[in-house]
Amino acid sequence: MTPAERAARRLSALDRTRDRLANEANRDISQPARALIWNQIDRVTRCFKAERRRLVKAPARRMQDVQCKARIALEWLDPNGGDDDALMVSLCRDVLAMKGGK
Repeated sequence: MTPAERAARRLSALDRTRDRLANEANRDISQPARALIWNQIDRVTRCFKAERRRLVKAPARRMQDVQCKARIALEWLDPNGGDDDALMVSLCRDVLAMKGGK
């Protein structure tokens, strides 16, 4: 497993944890309990951002690494967010469509 794939798995797990905590915070609970849950969500979000920064610094040694990075970027880009996002989405899709050649 490449470093980019490991980072993608960690990001996916953090995203699921954050969603689970958000669902828990939306239940009918007291305000102090909700504040504690939102603090946990904030901590998970900080870990999430740190993991994405580490992934940005990780070198892509193979085509598989580049495709993994493109897949992660595609998850977070808004295709309707503007010219820059649309260009990045297009680039990510092109990278994912490429075959690993020499």
